[in-house]
Amino acid sequence: MTTSKKLSALVMSVFALAASPMNAANLFTGEHGDVWGIGYEDGELEPHIHIEGGIVNGAFVDEAEYEPDEIITVVPQSTFDYISSVGGRPGAAAWDAIGVAVGEGFYFLPQASAGVAGADALGAPFVGIGTEELDAGDWASPISIQLLSVSGPGEFSIWQDGLSPNFFMSTADGIDGNDIFTQAAGGHGHVNWGFTQAGNYDITVRMFGTHAVDGLQSADATFAFSVIPEPSTSLFALIGSGLLILRRRKKVRG
Repeated sequence: MTTSKKLSALVMSVFALAASPMNAANLFTGEHGDVWGIGYEDGELEPHIHIEGGIVNGAFVDEAEYEPDEIITVVPQSTFDYISSVGGRPGAAAWDAIGVAVGEGFYFLPQASAGVAGADALGAPFVGIGTEELDAGDWASPISIQLLSVSGPGEFSIWQDGLSPNFFMSTADGIDGNDIFTQAAGGHGHVNWGFTQAGNYDITVRMFGTHAVDGLQSADATFAFSVIPEPSTSLFALIGSGLLILRRRKKVRG
């Protein structure tokens, strides 16, 4: 095999090794979509992802629904850079649930689309929570989304801004029955989604509510997020290491 073919094979192998199984899915990188979408069919709650005017794999998608394992929601480096530019995590104790020290940076998906810290300005997905597919008259209770587990390199949280943050979920103090977000059937909401470290996160939640006829309904689902600094220095370092190995082999073999 020629050196150029070896190099090409190495680069392709590096990309394959660097890509986790998550990266075989569709990447949601911009505009609007409900990452926690909830439907009800044939007597069962149906967790899904509803992209309604979002960017998936670099293309605009007007209306489409995906299974939870078919989409990776991408959190860009720009969000960390913004937080760093304004001095990092605020000092008030109400922000402890983020999971980083005062003044440290973190990644996030914004609650708002407009403004200097909005999704549009930061080039981030504008991520909603959608229960609008449910007929409010069919439900005797709101729909609850309870955090069950998080697999990832850092802490995860969701909150809404106001005079002070109102956190619904946070792994910084462990996961228990208090990590829950509630929304009326037929509704739509937005929160901030926080991540303290770059990397891949699998977030498992339980969605449940009481149907007026069918009683208590519940469904579990896992949703994938990828917090990606750009460029990926670890990937380039791995490629660089491979190139160095090739050069050394070529020199030894003469």
